[in-house]
Amino acid sequence: MSTGDENGWSQHQKLVLAELQRLDSTTQQIHRDLAGLRVSVEVLRSRAITWGAVGGLVVWLSSLVIGSGWLQAAGG
Repeated sequence: MSTGDENGWSQHQKLVLAELQRLDSTTQQIHRDLAGLRVSVEVLRSRAITWGAVGGLVVWLSSLVIGSGWLQAAGG
C-alpha cells in the first residue's frame, strides 16, 4: 500500500485546502458587499419615496392655489 505522501495526495490536499479557504474568503467578501448594496438600495428607495411625496404635495398645493385664483377671477 502506498501512503499519502507517496502518491502526492499530501501536496494536492494542501492545494485543495488553500483553494477552499480562498473561495470561502471571496464568498464572505461578496456577502459583505451585497449587504452594503442592500443598505444603499434601501436608502435610495427611501429618498425616492420622500421626494415623490414632496413633489406630489407641491403639485397638490399648486393646484389649490391656481384653482382658488381661477375661482376668484370667475366670481369677481
